[in-house]
Amino acid sequence: MESEKSSSAYQYVAVGGDCNSYFFTTITDIVYEIKFVPSSEYFNAYMDLGAEVFEMTISIADNPTGGRLTADERVAPTIFAIFEDFFLIQRHVIVFICDSTDGRGKARHRKFGHWFHDQNPSTDILAKFDRFVVDGSHRIYLSMILSRLHPNASRIVEIFMWMGEEGK
Repeated sequence: MESEKSSSAYQYVAVGGDCNSYFFTTITDIVYEIKFVPSSEYFNAYMDLGAEVFEMTISIADNPTGGRLTADERVAPTIFAIFEDFFLIQRHVIVFICDSTDGRGKARHRKFGHWFHDQNPSTDILAKFDRFVVDGSHRIYLSMILSRLHPNASRIVEIFMWMGEEGK
């Protein structure tokens, strides 16, 4: 499936597969891969919620320049168009974990938050919830996005906000 959801977004291709992959190429030939990896283990103890959970990853599949990425105003609308294509039709719960291994997790989390709020009007049906967990000396930033229309939305949010706190 190819799409041009927004005039400011790049065309993307839905490849599918086990990781529900999507690809798009920027004007500078940078190839992005967006994956929605099944991750129901986040809510294994709560199977009655009826939540299909996916971990969303955004990665560079090819950078022919080998250099640092330059700002590209069309990347965020493209990622959001892909997100809508995958999410809105199927009404899944998405967990986005910001890679913090290089110390830039907080910056990634902030950037993702800006993208989401810029692309998603506050009156829309999608809701985003943020938190972090401490793993040793690192903070891991998490976001969860789900439809406000999900029949178990409030319970899913409550579980997400307390996940990992049980033993503390």
